[in-house]
Amino acid sequence: MKLRTITKIGNGKIEHIIILTGVMTNMRITKCCLIMFFLFLLSGCWDKKELNEVAVVMGVGIDKVDKEYKITAQVIKPPTGEQAGGGGSELPTWSVSATGRTVLGAIRNLNELSPRRLYFAHLQVIIFGDELAREGIAPAIAWFERDRDSRAGALLVVTKGTAEDLLNQKIELGNVSSKSMSELIERSTIRQISAMEIKLRDLMTILSTPGIEPVLDVINPKEIRGKVETFELDGVAIFNKDKLKGYVYGSDATGTEIINSKLNFSIIEGKCPKQEEEYFAFQITDFLSKVKPELKGERITLKVNVTLEGNLLDQTCPLDLLKTEYLHAVEKEIAMNIKNSVENEFQVAKNLGSDIYGVGREVRRFYPEYWKEIRGSSDYLNRVDFDIKVKSNLRRSGLIIDPTEVKVKEETD
Repeated sequence: MKLRTITKIGNGKIEHIIILTGVMTNMRITKCCLIMFFLFLLSGCWDKKELNEVAVVMGVGIDKVDKEYKITAQVIKPPTGEQAGGGGSELPTWSVSATGRTVLGAIRNLNELSPRRLYFAHLQVIIFGDELAREGIAPAIAWFERDRDSRAGALLVVTKGTAEDLLNQKIELGNVSSKSMSELIERSTIRQISAMEIKLRDLMTILSTPGIEPVLDVINPKEIRGKVETFELDGVAIFNKDKLKGYVYGSDATGTEIINSKLNFSIIEGKCPKQEEEYFAFQITDFLSKVKPELKGERITLKVNVTLEGNLLDQTCPLDLLKTEYLHAVEKEIAMNIKNSVENEFQVAKNLGSDIYGVGREVRRFYPEYWKEIRGSSDYLNRVDFDIKVKSNLRRSGLIIDPTEVKVKEETD
């Protein structure tokens, strides 16, 4: 900073003006920077997309037809004057299909059919038809990985039929089928059901990780009163790398969730002690599993330690299951159900040559030299034994102390 003196003569007076030259220079620079900054803001977004220029895609179905990809896109219709005012029974979506030798080629053909450019930033779900999934899903998702507008959080599901039929299926509750499917999976915890909830980003990670195979949720149309009225989560689809190999249903489909500690708020049903024709329902409120492999010679023992807590929400037997004489039997029954789910699902996956529990990944982590010997072959699954330890704690019986059926039983006696 420098001081500069200017002498001014006027009206018989001499004035000395002292100017801080450094301060003035800094102020000019600051003003210029602020002007440039606001000019950038005024320029707007160079790649902006006006809502009235794009077709918002909510769901995508991918099938294989005559060795070509068939892409079905479910688009939200722009509201008309009548729809904006409410009422009307017309579906708010438009579905369009096109084929191509690649996914991008099919989408390009879709854009030729749509008056607006397809926009995938709000994509809720990607559905794979059974035939396509058996041939391999990696080529089908390659474009979605690269496209900057595609949503990495889109859910991935498999259907036993064609993805086109499922996406176009009209149901009773919900007029946007893709949104209904995503809500069915995302709100599974609230609904007390289990779901894998695998998203595009998750699949990309699994396929790039040695020693683990994908497991995706299965959604199929559900008939009620002789016609399709809704969707249902129907087990899981087991893959070997990116190829579908088979399905697992019912309670056996929860093994992967148990291994990955994703079973919170699910319901476990078990037989009542001393009354095996009667049942109880137990809701998990806290769940944690730890997995570690142990190598002995050529055998791999997968040690699984599960700790869970929960509440007794329902029962058909007239017993106070919180009494000590029954409590341990109930907890043992819960532990046995957990163990059976893990072992049964693994057995199905092993027969299909699929490492859905990530045994190879854990071996690679703890025994990298041994992994180098066995990688590249699914034969190592035949060397796996399980050592499952489950600690279950039944905390309370819902919001009541004595169930009504217990009181009725006591009064009768």
